[in-house]
Amino acid sequence: MTRIKICGITNMEDARAAIDYGADALGFIFVRESPRYVGENPNTLRILELIPPFISKVAVCVSPGQLIGAHHEEYFDTVQFYTHDGHNRILMEKCLLQAVRVKDASSLDTIEDSIHIYQPHGLVLDTFVRDKLGGSGQTFNWDLAIEAKRRFKLPIILAGGLNPDNVTTALETVQPYAVDVSSGIEAAPGYKDHSKLRAFIQAVRLFDARRAQSEEWLP
Repeated sequence: MTRIKICGITNMEDARAAIDYGADALGFIFVRESPRYVGENPNTLRILELIPPFISKVAVCVSPGQLIGAHHEEYFDTVQFYTHDGHNRILMEKCLLQAVRVKDASSLDTIEDSIHIYQPHGLVLDTFVRDKLGGSGQTFNWDLAIEAKRRFKLPIILAGGLNPDNVTTALETVQPYAVDVSSGIEAAPGYKDHSKLRAFIQAVRLFDARRAQSEEWLP
């Protein structure tokens, strides 16, 4: 099954809906410039305590060191980061997702060097937009995601501009390990549209069911 990460969670209602509809992971933003930043949100701890077992809790940071000594670090099993800042304890203790903003084929060359240093467990491929780390609502050339799968042999988490209308095409094209959505299912920055949230997850599960059915008939 394709894993589903619902990112940019800021409130209890959205967390409950994502869990009830079948999300595999919830993402919490610790990038201060983001409208979905939860570092100063007094409800963050309550939301984290709500999340039941076997649903991954992902801290999205510029660098792993942002979590040290703050933000309820112990609740997160996964850290998604853009740059490395030398905080090796975090790097050793958590599942690591290296996020890459994809602009063109040259973006893949930057991955080649960094994965040998950071040794991430997976790659989050998002769209390059100047002055934004994520949440742009824009897609990138998915052929580059296919090439990243072939080239790096790591689980690919496809992000960038996904929504209920295009996620099936994205899955058919890339067949990633997971999909990651935030702005594509929002009513406003930081607040999910629950009908879009449900439609997104249903579209992914329908794709999985159709793929499983077709594979049953393979020789």
